[in-house]
This record gives sequence, structure tokens and C-alpha cells, in this order.
Amino acid sequence: MDLNKYAELFRTETREHLVAIDDALSALRAGEGRTAVDALFRSVHTIKGMAGAMGYAAVEQLAHALESLLAAQRAQPGDLVRTSALAPLLQDAVDALARHADEVQLATPSAVAPSLLARLANASGLPASPSATISSASTASVDAVAASRASAARSTAPERPTVRQARIDLRHLDALLDLAGELVIARDRFLRAADASGDRQVRRAAADTARLVSALQEEVLAARLVPVGQVMDRFPRLVRDLARDLGKQVEFHVSGRELALDRSMLDAIVDPVVHLLRNAVDHGLESPAERIARGKPPIGKLTVTAARERDGVRLSVRDDGRGIDAAAVRARAIAEGRLPADAGPLDRDGLVRLLAQPGFTTAAQVSALSGRGVGVDVVATRARSMGGTLTLETVAGEGTVFHLHLPMTLAIIRALLVRVGDATFAVPAAPVREAMDFDVQHVRVVRDREVIRWHGDDLPLIRLQEHLGLDAPPATDAQQLLLEVGGRRLVCVVDALVGQQDVVVKPYDAVRGATPLFSGATILGDGRPALIVDTGSLS
Repeated sequence: MDLNKYAELFRTETREHLVAIDDALSALRAGEGRTAVDALFRSVHTIKGMAGAMGYAAVEQLAHALESLLAAQRAQPGDLVRTSALAPLLQDAVDALARHADEVQLATPSAVAPSLLARLANASGLPASPSATISSASTASVDAVAASRASAARSTAPERPTVRQARIDLRHLDALLDLAGELVIARDRFLRAADASGDRQVRRAAADTARLVSALQEEVLAARLVPVGQVMDRFPRLVRDLARDLGKQVEFHVSGRELALDRSMLDAIVDPVVHLLRNAVDHGLESPAERIARGKPPIGKLTVTAARERDGVRLSVRDDGRGIDAAAVRARAIAEGRLPADAGPLDRDGLVRLLAQPGFTTAAQVSALSGRGVGVDVVATRARSMGGTLTLETVAGEGTVFHLHLPMTLAIIRALLVRVGDATFAVPAAPVREAMDFDVQHVRVVRDREVIRWHGDDLPLIRLQEHLGLDAPPATDAQQLLLEVGGRRLVCVVDALVGQQDVVVKPYDAVRGATPLFSGATILGDGRPALIVDTGSLS
């Protein structure tokens, strides 16, 4: 029987075990000898069993060699102190294991390097036999595969309560989400039609249908939630490799692994966080010698944190490195003509906007990792495309923390519908704190910019009509919205509030090089299209 159709399931399960292996390797480096080796052995043994049942000879051969080394270590008395010296070899073997696991569907997967097999055999005290091939069950039945996995799980893991879970092709979840989104639009249209009909039974049927559609939408969204740890668990190896290449020592921590996000959001955050980590290791953290000279410990600290906010989630990348010298950034920007010569000191928001300009960099030279002025630009652009914002806190000589403020999902959001001129736009409801009648008497000009007095504070005033470049006479009964975007408050003036509803976010392709004003598009309850305002562009 052809078992290739089960290859994706094999890779998925293997990746989960590789995450556990990475955690065990980190524990090994921290001195947790026997406990770490036991955890490594369990995961490697399970991968070996699965690979053998599926007929993946290279994976099975490498896992067997690695398992033999770990078995030899487990047999040693005492605290296994010498296992820490094996960490580089174990890491090389695990990296190779991951690579071969990803190649299982190739027509001609690569063979395990004989030199690696020889190193593992020598370390385990066994005769090297790089050409040996472990017998495989290439013709195993599906029942044999299941039996092998069950046997491996029973022999390597403690008993756990039965978990009622099923693996579902992501395409089916995407299709369900699209259908749920269309139902949300149909629900709103049905409710409008029912209200207009005046028929009590029709209104009751519409209300019952709306309740069921809302419940279905919530269940579909919940089914798409994935722990952030599935993405974060790949970062320790990235940081470790970067630090090794740059000759730096980094203590890396991750917190908030259990926070769940929509799968589409989870996929989208990988690139921004990778860019921030690369910048932190390359630019932020000093070399051990430089840190010692500054009175710091030689090992720098780097932390990624995921936390829930009132209206979404915050991902933070923090380092205790050299920080960002705002005065130096300002001088560089003036020299490049990005700021006028008489520009004042940069505040936090101005610093982010400048660092996020395409091509702007503070690096003295271009390296293989960074220095081309694309890192913060990519992060800010991706954050805005997801309906979020990028902020930072920095103290020269002490460190920097970048914050990505993002919504919980990219699929369906609650939005306020506003009218500007003859057009209707959707404004994400999450950052809106208050709404009230616009009073022009509270407006004044400070440093060539309009501000408005609200609850005793002068806040920046954005007229959405001017911001979007629309040519329409100002409304006499305008409304004002208090928004909190990335920790910064501002007031946005619109002609009128139309209402609020759940909207299905559709992709919006802006003109290349144009100012990003919209984060997506949607279809309103009456069937009309509307653009979703990018609240990040207002700040």
C-alpha cells in the first residue's frame, strides 16, 4: 500500500517531537543531565518507530544512531556531566533529523551523511557502520502504522487521559471560515428584510437563524485557534545560530506559548518576529567584550513575549543591549535628507516612523544578516497589513523592546460603519474607545497640527475626509471617535456613524508605493462593498 498520503501526518507529528527535542537540548545545556537525556530518548525513539512503520529509511537510520548514543548516556551512573559536551553533536544530529523528515516525500531523499553516523557511533562507543541500513516496513499496512505509534507512545510516555482531538486539513478550515463569513453577511441581510416585513413569525425565524449563525461563526473561529508556541518554538534555534555566527552569547526566553491565535494570524507573524530577532542579535546586543567593558554580564538577554490585550494581542521582542540613540538616528536622517535640518528631538512615535522608512538604516556597514534598511520597514508594513501597529521603547545603553499590537484574527472583525461624503467605510471597532458629537470649539492648532481637547488632554485630530483625500463638503453634524492605536490616543472625525456589524475581511491590494490607507475590504449587509480603514495609518 502506498503510504505517501500519510507523509504530511508523519511530518506534522515529527515536528511536534522535534519541538520537544529542542526543549530537551536547552535543558541539557542548562545542566539538567539525566532528565534532559531521558526526554531526548523518548522523542527520538518515537520518531524512529514512526519512520520504521512508514518505510522512511534515512529518518529511521539516523534516529536509531541517535537513540544508541542516548541509550549509552542513560546507562552511565551519576549525573551524566559529560553529556553537556555532546550538545553540539546532538544538535547536528537533530538538525539532520529534521531535514530528512522534511524530505520523506521526495522521489530520491538524501542519504544520511556517513560522517555524522560515524561521529554518533564513536560517541556511543559502538563500531561505526555508516553503510548499514535499518530494516523498514515499506509495505506496512495502515493498521501496522497505527499499532507502531500506539506501541511507541505506550513505551515512551506516561499515561495521559484520552484527548478527543482530530487532525483536519487546513483547507477545510479555510473553506468553513469563508462559508461562515458569507453566512454572517446573509444573516445581516435576512435580519434587515425580516424587520422590514413586519411579520412577527418571520422576525422570530430571523432572530433564531442569526443566533445559530453567530454560534457557528464562534465555533469555526475557535477551531482555527492555535497556540503561539507552535511558532515560537522554532525561534530558539534561530537565535542560537545567529549568536554563534556573530560570536555573541545570548540567553533566550519565550513566554506566552499557551496564548491561542487564529491560524492565519499565526502564519503572518513569523516574518515580523524573525526580523526583530535578527535585528536584536545583530544590532541590539553587544559582543561579550563590549558588554563587559560597559559593566554588563557577557551573556545578553533576549525575550519574546505574547500577551493578550484588551482589543487583541501584543507580541514583544525585548533585549538588554545597547538601545537606540535617538539623537544619532535624527542626525543620520538629517544627513540623508529624510528630516529637515531644524527638526526637533524625536519622540517615540517619530522614531518608529523614521526607522520604518524603506532603506533607512543605522548600521555602519551591510552584513549578511542586516544593514540594508529593510528590517523595521518589513515589520511595520506587515503589522499595518494585519490591522495592527508597531511601537517601541528604548533607553540608550540599556536595551530596546519592540511591540507588535495585533488583532486576534484576520478573518472576521467587529467594525463601525461611518459615512464620509457619499461613501461608507468600515473602522475596526477594537481601537474605538468613545464616540460623540464633534465640537469644533474644542479644536486648536499646535505646531501646525490640529488638536482637540478631550477629557482634559490635547489629542491629535484627524479628519478622515482629508486623510483619505476625499473632495466633499464638511458635514454640519459630524461625529468624533476616540481611538487608541498602539498605546497612543487620537480623535478621528467622520461625517456620520451609520452603525456597527461583523464584517468579513477580504484582501485589499493597494497601488504599489501608495500610502497604506486601508487594511482590507468587505461586503456590507446590504450587499454594497466597503473599504476597511487602516487605523494604524491614522497615527
